[in-house]
Amino acid sequence: MKSTNIIPIVSIVIINWNGKKYLEKCLFSLKKISFESVEIIVVDQNSTDGSQAFVKKEHPKIKLIENKKNTGYVEGNNLGVSIARGKYILILNNDIEVEKNFLEPLVEAFEKDKKLGVAQPKAISLREKGKLDGGGSFFTKTGFLYHKGFMDNADKPEYNRKYPVYSVKGAYMMTRKNLWNKLGGLDPDFFIYFEETDYCGRVWIAGYKVMYIPNSIVYHWGGGDTNLDRKKRLHIVQYRSYRNRICSYIKNLSVHNLIIVIPIHLLICQIISLIYLLLANFRISLAIQKAIFWNILNLPKTLEKRRFIQKKIRKVGDEKIFRLVKFNPGMSFYLASFKFLLK
Repeated sequence: MKSTNIIPIVSIVIINWNGKKYLEKCLFSLKKISFESVEIIVVDQNSTDGSQAFVKKEHPKIKLIENKKNTGYVEGNNLGVSIARGKYILILNNDIEVEKNFLEPLVEAFEKDKKLGVAQPKAISLREKGKLDGGGSFFTKTGFLYHKGFMDNADKPEYNRKYPVYSVKGAYMMTRKNLWNKLGGLDPDFFIYFEETDYCGRVWIAGYKVMYIPNSIVYHWGGGDTNLDRKKRLHIVQYRSYRNRICSYIKNLSVHNLIIVIPIHLLICQIISLIYLLLANFRISLAIQKAIFWNILNLPKTLEKRRFIQKKIRKVGDEKIFRLVKFNPGMSFYLASFKFLLK
C-alpha cells in the first residue's frame, strides 16, 4: 500500500483481540494492495499477546486504538468508524487475507450505483481450500437466515455473478460512511453477533441495496480470535445470536411480517431449546430461554428503537425487499443446520 496525502476514499476498520497470528497475515496482505487511497484503523481490545507492540513496530502508519478492556465487536467497530475519514468504510476481520486488487471492484460498484448501501466480496475459505466462505445471506419465512453457498465449491458459475442479498457477513462488509452515520452504525446493545444483519436490514428499509460482488476476492479463516475457548463459550454465543436476532426483527420488520415471522421463529427457538434439553445440553437450552426473556424484559427499549426506525428510516416496504432477498429452503436445510450446531 503506497502512502498518499489525499483524504482516503476507503477506511478499513479491523477489530483485534489476542489475534496477532491472524493480524500479521491480514496486514501483510493489505500492505500489498493496489488501491492507494486507503487508511487502516486497528482497534485493539486489550490484547495480551503483543498485538499492540506488533502494529506499532511493523505498521507505524496504521491508526491504532488501544482500548483498556474488550468493549465487544460492535462498540469496537463503532469507535473505529467514528474516527474514519473515508467516504467508504470496510469492516474487516483480522483473520482475512485479501487479493491485491480486491478494493477496486467494490469502490467501482459504489461509485456507479448511488443506491448501493452495503457490499461484500466473494470470500473463499482458508480452512477448506476452494470452498466458499460467504456468498451472502437470504431472509426465510422462519427468520433463520439462509447462507448461500456456504462451504460449496467456490468456482461454481452462480457465485461468479453479482446479486442482491438480505445480509452480508460482518467479517468483510463495505458501506458508505454517510449512510452508516444516518442509520446510527451498529446497535450498541448487540456486543457481537447478528449486528451486521441488523444493519443490513436498516439499509434495505432505508431504500438502499445490499449486494454480493464476486470480482472482489478475499480469503477468510473463520472465527479467528472468537474461536478462543469457543466450545466452552458456545452457550454465550448462542445466547447473543438468538437474543440479537429476535431484537433485530422486532425493530426492523413491518407490522405484517412481525406478526407472521416472530411467532414461527419463537416456536422453532423453543423446539431447539427442548431438543438441547433432551440431549442434556442444559447450558445452551437455558441460553435460548434467556435470550427470549431478555427481549421480553427489554421490549420497551426495543419498541422505542422500532418507532424511530419505522418513522425516520423506513422508505421501502418489506414486500418489495423480500421479492429480491427472500428464499425459502426445504426441510433438508434446517436439518443440516441443526446437525451443524450439534458438532
